[in-house]
Amino acid sequence: EYVYGREAQTYGDLGALLAQEIRARAERWGPKLELASEGIRATVIGASQYTTQVSGSTIYVSPLTILPLRNVPLIAPSFALDGEDIEPSAVAAEIQALLRRLDLAEAGMPVAVFVPWRGSATFRRLDAFCQGLTTGLAALLAAGHPVVLAGDGDVGGLMGIHLREEMGLDNAIVSVDGLELKEFDYIDIGGMLPQSGAVPVVIKSLIFPAEPAARPQHQAGVVGPIAKPLSLARG
Repeated sequence: EYVYGREAQTYGDLGALLAQEIRARAERWGPKLELASEGIRATVIGASQYTTQVSGSTIYVSPLTILPLRNVPLIAPSFALDGEDIEPSAVAAEIQALLRRLDLAEAGMPVAVFVPWRGSATFRRLDAFCQGLTTGLAALLAAGHPVVLAGDGDVGGLMGIHLREEMGLDNAIVSVDGLELKEFDYIDIGGMLPQSGAVPVVIKSLIFPAEPAARPQHQAGVVGPIAKPLSLARG
């Protein structure tokens, strides 16, 4: 953020000074500095991890040639899916709010939506959710991007079929399930495994500490190391 001049506020660390020096050295060195399409919105990079999961087999991919997908940002809206009825306008509002907050509303790439499905997968509930989904993703769908759904239940196939056959959606659809994901993840979805009908999914995560580490308690005669947690000023 500081290297490209997209952030001016300081957060009490060396992020701004370090970025200025990196930029100055790069300019003295001579190579052209390309503008990154997105930043991580943090003053330090922090710890990251890659994990691999295999989706469930109740998935829907159409056409199969849409795979593989790489570096797809994930949003995890707080859908209200516990009740009997699902409100399409609430689903759309949750998606649009997150797209705006994460500067993905006009992204030149597909965006994956995490769906923690709860309750029965009746036609009425699926239809209400999918109506809200397509409304929330309208701008991305109009740009020709595929619908990418990732869930933790077993309704990936049903959602994909509903979007294609009941709603007549023309965009490519990738609807996978059986996954554990969270906001700020990026995912790679590989080609379908012919023997199982599943797909491999690589999850790229930044690890943000939920809360500062507690101050260590010292007892007489006992010496313990002092933990220095990584602090991310913005997440």
